[in-house]
Amino acid sequence: MKLRNILFIFGILGLALVVLLNGHQLDSFWLLLKSLRWYIVILIVLIQLASYYLNALYYRSILKVFSRSVKVERLFEGALAANFVNYIIPTMGLAGAGYLSQVLSPEVPRGESVLAQLMRYALSGLAVLTLMPVGFILILFTVHSGQDITRATLVASLVVIALAILVIILIEREMTLRRFANWLTLRLKRLSASIKIESTHKLINEFYIGYRIMTKHKRKVLPSYGWSIIYIVVEVATFYLTFLAFGKAVNPGIVIMAYLFANIASIFGGVIFSIGVFEIGMTGTLVALGLPFVLALSATTVYRILNLIIGLPPGFYFYKKYLPKT
Repeated sequence: MKLRNILFIFGILGLALVVLLNGHQLDSFWLLLKSLRWYIVILIVLIQLASYYLNALYYRSILKVFSRSVKVERLFEGALAANFVNYIIPTMGLAGAGYLSQVLSPEVPRGESVLAQLMRYALSGLAVLTLMPVGFILILFTVHSGQDITRATLVASLVVIALAILVIILIEREMTLRRFANWLTLRLKRLSASIKIESTHKLINEFYIGYRIMTKHKRKVLPSYGWSIIYIVVEVATFYLTFLAFGKAVNPGIVIMAYLFANIASIFGGVIFSIGVFEIGMTGTLVALGLPFVLALSATTVYRILNLIIGLPPGFYFYKKYLPKT
């Protein structure tokens, strides 16, 4: 069977699995919609679409480091496709990084595309660390749980920093990474004869060429970091609007910390499964910081279901559009 057909079937199955696993939330979702302020829901939809456009602007800025130029419209499609792949293949975002290289090929070498996506994760983590003190201060002045939130913030910060250091160490150990890539390629070759070791070697070579360019021109990465911060702020604002849709104005600090902790939890949960970990982390943080369980669960459910509805259908369309031709 051709690789394109295998990936298309895999995408269909993955989308069906996401719908199946969220089926129990859909019933409650439609009930919740009856009590929502529709004009705010429409605003949430528009902002969510804008967040993918922000991702496209990030990609454009990071590709400039390599002197590559790709139309923003294509980068927008790539952002949606990569998001879809990350949902159906829980690999801490590596699957999405690989698929982005397919979207941007052949204008951008695959290794550079993968590096651009990995840098998005890294800069988003740095943006999380930047915003965490803001949420911490907002909570500290209004919520009487100083020691608990201080401890949680410290642990979360250390987790992000430790993960960043681990990734840097792995990248610096070039030979180890090459051996792992060869091992993985041999395993995947059993699924499709079109997968070649030579292509893997080329990918790694392009990756390290791009990595050396980036380390040599660090200041050129600053605009990408700026777009990453804006993206996180927009996502937090979207989640806050979900509470306003229920007619509830909550402490912005609680919303910030819940979103950040949920993302940290999903980093590790995403190795095994991409559905549910984010929701549990977000709901648990909201409740721990004093919000009623019903409100926390309702806001989280509406936010995530809207996120799925907005992102996955167009994501699947662009996933299908950029599947390999052979």
